[in-house]
Amino acid sequence: MLNWLTKGYIDITKYVNPPLFLLWLFIWYRLVKKNLDLKKNRKVLVKTAIYALIAAALAPLFIIVLSGNLFNFLSGLGTVFKSITSFSAFIRLTDVIFKGFSITGGLLFLSVLLVLVVKEARKMTFAILYPFPLFAALARINCFLKGCCFGSPATESSLFSITYPAGSPASRAHFIKFQRASRFLESMPVHPTQLYIIASMLLLYGAVVLMNHLGVRKNIIAGTVLSGYGFANFLIEFLREEPLLFNFLTLGQFMDIGILSIGIYLIFFVKEEAIIEGK
Repeated sequence: MLNWLTKGYIDITKYVNPPLFLLWLFIWYRLVKKNLDLKKNRKVLVKTAIYALIAAALAPLFIIVLSGNLFNFLSGLGTVFKSITSFSAFIRLTDVIFKGFSITGGLLFLSVLLVLVVKEARKMTFAILYPFPLFAALARINCFLKGCCFGSPATESSLFSITYPAGSPASRAHFIKFQRASRFLESMPVHPTQLYIIASMLLLYGAVVLMNHLGVRKNIIAGTVLSGYGFANFLIEFLREEPLLFNFLTLGQFMDIGILSIGIYLIFFVKEEAIIEGK
């Protein structure tokens, strides 16, 4: 993470992550443009994108509500809004907003909108989903740089592990959970789950690019994107430090099951002509 450069004393990622995320979105947009007439579908594309982004931002609120921390979250958000008196204060606001963004939640609601809800958007399904694994891999770079979405403590037998600097999210979490001497200690070694996801998404993207080159039907490719993301993320989530819902699975894993289900539906029950433009 970039904060290693300052040993956590200056939050560099607060200034770097938002423009990086916009860059990843722009790359996704350029790849979508290769398979879709954006001018022709501008209105429905904007409509679908807005719905998906709102859903992605709201998805983590389920955790906050179920954990009983909604009031504290809203109070903190209100305090940040009231304190916007400078550029640095505005950066703090964007930091709060990006904390609420969920890639998995965004993909779930985006796929639901494309495949099941917005009929006029269904023809854009392949074009939008095809490059998604690359976007997911790039977006997780932000998670790694910031130190969020960190993994559970790694054992001595673990092949990979990483530590985060003092004052990082992992360091603070370990101070609370394991009653360490101070939150300003380097974190315990943890699984680099962000890197696991990046690697799995790059492999998935390579697989669907190869499938497309070989002429595999577009509904199968789009379904592979969703089912591949859902399956990989579901497994990696077991190594994450996330609260369990109903003492069973994390919220992310429940969303992964939904994504996987829509992927299977695309593969077996949707015709290729229905999800590509001009067919």
